[in-house]
Amino acid sequence: MSFTPQADSLKPVKYRWEKIRSAFTGKPVDSRQVAAMSLPKRFALPLFGSDGISSVAYAADEIILMLAVAGNAAIVYAPWVGLAVAVVGLMIVGTYRYNINQVAAEGDFELVHRRLGSKPAVILGASVLLDFVLTVAVSMSSAATFLVALYPELQDHRSAIAILLIIILTVVSLRGLQLMGKIAHWPLYIFLAILGVTLCIGIIKSWMGVLAKAESANYSVLPENVDSQLIGIAFFFLISRSFSAGAVALSGVSTISNSVRFFRRPKKHNAALTLMIMGTITGVLLVSILYIAQVTGVTMVHDTTQYLLIEGRAPGEFFHQKPALYQIALAIYDGAPLIPQLLVFATVAVLTIASFTAFIGFPLSSSALADRRYLPVQLRSINSVGLYRNGVLLLAVMATCLTLLFGSDIFSLIQLYLVGMFLSMLLTQGSVVSYRIRKLRITLAFTSRRHLIRDLAVSIIGVIVTAAVLITVIVTKFMAGAWLSLLIIATLFGGMMITRKHYDAVIKAAEIPYEDLESADLSSLPSRVHAIVYTKDLNKPVLRALAYARASHPSTLEALTVNNDQATLDDVKTRWDRMRIPVRLSVIDSPYRDTVQAVHNYVRRIQNNTSRDVIAVYIPEFVPEHWWQRLIHPRTVKQLKKVLEQEPNVILVTVPWSIHENATSIDTEDIDTSVHSHKNDTMYRGSTHTEKT
Repeated sequence: MSFTPQADSLKPVKYRWEKIRSAFTGKPVDSRQVAAMSLPKRFALPLFGSDGISSVAYAADEIILMLAVAGNAAIVYAPWVGLAVAVVGLMIVGTYRYNINQVAAEGDFELVHRRLGSKPAVILGASVLLDFVLTVAVSMSSAATFLVALYPELQDHRSAIAILLIIILTVVSLRGLQLMGKIAHWPLYIFLAILGVTLCIGIIKSWMGVLAKAESANYSVLPENVDSQLIGIAFFFLISRSFSAGAVALSGVSTISNSVRFFRRPKKHNAALTLMIMGTITGVLLVSILYIAQVTGVTMVHDTTQYLLIEGRAPGEFFHQKPALYQIALAIYDGAPLIPQLLVFATVAVLTIASFTAFIGFPLSSSALADRRYLPVQLRSINSVGLYRNGVLLLAVMATCLTLLFGSDIFSLIQLYLVGMFLSMLLTQGSVVSYRIRKLRITLAFTSRRHLIRDLAVSIIGVIVTAAVLITVIVTKFMAGAWLSLLIIATLFGGMMITRKHYDAVIKAAEIPYEDLESADLSSLPSRVHAIVYTKDLNKPVLRALAYARASHPSTLEALTVNNDQATLDDVKTRWDRMRIPVRLSVIDSPYRDTVQAVHNYVRRIQNNTSRDVIAVYIPEFVPEHWWQRLIHPRTVKQLKKVLEQEPNVILVTVPWSIHENATSIDTEDIDTSVHSHKNDTMYRGSTHTEKT
C-alpha cells in the first residue's frame, strides 16, 4: 500500500485543476513537434516578420512627433527621413542576409558567446530580452491607441485595454506555436491588402491634386524656442532625433535570423529571402505613409497641452490625437469611415501578431541563457512541462509592468526601445566580422579568399551602419529615455553574472573530487547515525515516524519534545509510558516558547561533540487537503526544516501524514530525504549526548 494514500482522495481535485490549467495553457508540448516544425515562407513571414512590418503603424507617428518640435513647416522633411530609415534598414537587412549562415547555425547568443566571449554574449542576451519586452509593451500600447482613436470614450481606459490584450495574448501563446502558425498569416495579409490599396489610392489622388486634407491639417504647432545662433545645429539634431525615432521600423531583423530552424528547407535560403521581403515591405510602407501624411498635412505633437493650438486655443488635457495612419485613411476616403475602420482593426490584429513574435523569441532567448546558467534554470525549456511556459509568463509580467509604469504612452516607451535592438544587432554583426577575419588569416586559396573578402566587406559595412545608428540613438535620445535602457541592460547584465557565479559555486561545491584521499573520505560510511524524532504530541504521525526511524536501525534513537506547556507534557509522558514505546523520550525546556530555536540549539550541541557521525532528524508533517487549510495550521515544521537544512551533516526526513489516511504500512519511496553538508566539511560531526529535563 502506498505511503500517501491521500492521493486517491485528492484525485478529483487534482483532475479539476489540471482540466482548468489545460484550458488555458493547452496540453503539454512534445519537444519533437517543435523540432519538426517547418513553415513555408508565406506562413513564416507573418509569424516572424510582423514585428518589423507592423512597426510602420507607430514609426511614422514618431517621426512626425519629432519634426513637430520645429513647427508645422518641418513636417515637409518627414518623407525624406522615412527614406533614410528605409535605406539604412535595407543595408542592415542586406548584411544580415550574409550573416544568416553564421547566426542560423548557432543563434545570436551562442554565436557571440563563442566568438566574442561570455560578457558580450550576456550583454546581448540582456539587450534582446529587453527588446522583446518592449516589443510587447509598444505594440499593445499602439493597438490600444488605435482602438481609442476609433472609440474616444475609451480614452481613460487605454492602459487597461493594453494590459487586457497582453493577457489574451499570453493565454494564446501558452497554447503553443501550432495554433498561431495556422492563423497568423491572415491578419498580416489583410493588413497589407487594405493598407496597400489605401496608399495606392492616396498616391494617385495626390498626383491628381484631389487628395483631401487630414483633420489635423489646420492645427497649429508652437515650435520650441531655439537660440538663433544654434539654428543649424538644432536642425541637424532635430533630423537626427526624427531618424532615431523612425529607426524603430528596423525591428524584427534579429527575430527572423534566430528563427531559421522553423523555416522549410532550404532553411537558410528561405529565411534570408523572407528577411529581405520584410525589409522591403517595411521601407516602402513607411515612405508611402509619410509622403501622404506630408501631403495631407497630418499634424501631431507629443504634449498637446503646450505645443498644439486648435482654432487658436489649446485643446485641453482630454484631447486625443488620432494616429497618422488613421488620419491619412480618413483623408484618402474623404471621411467615409468603413475602410479606415477596417484598417484600424487590421492594424490592431497585426500588432497583436507582432507581439506574439516576441512571445516566441523571448522564451527561446531566455532558455538559451538559462542553459548557460545565466538565468534561473526554471526558464530552460527542458525544465517546463509547457516547454517555454515559464518564459512566456515572465515576458507577460515584465511587459505589463512597463505598460503600467509608462501609462501605455508609446512615445515614452519607444525611447527605451531602440538601444537594446541596435546593441544586440551590433554585437551579432561584430561576432561575424571577428569570425571572418580569423578565417581570412588561415585561408590560402585565391577564390576562397576573394569570396571571404567580399563577405567581410559586407559585414563591416553592416557593423559601421549599425554602430552609427546606435550612437545616433544614444546621443539624441539619452535624456529622453535611452539612459534608462542602458541602466536596465546593465542591471540585467549584473543579475545574470551573479546568477552564473552562484550556479558555478554550487557546482564546484557539489562536484566529486578525483583525488584518491578525498574520494575515499567522502565515500566512507559515517561512524554512527544519531536519529532524533521530533515529537510535538503522541499521535499517529509520530508513531509512523518512530516506526520508520526504528526500521532504519540507527546507532542511537530518541524522541525529542519541547516543554512549552507543563500540562501537555505530562499528558504526553503518561501516554508514552502506557503505550510502552521502546524509544527514550527526551524533553528540552523552552521558557520563551520558541520551539524551533530550542530544537535547533539541541541539534547544534550534539554536533559540537561528534566527529564522523551524522544526525538524522525525523519530522512528522501533517498534509492538508486544501490550500486554505494550510493557513490555519502552525508553520513550526516548515520553520524547523528551514533552520536545520542549513546545518552540516544533518539529514532531514519528512514523514507526511494526511487526515484521510488510514494506511498503516510504510512505503519508503514517499519519504522526502535530503542530506545537507557544507562545502569544506569532509568529516561527519556528531555526538551521542542527549539531554533530558
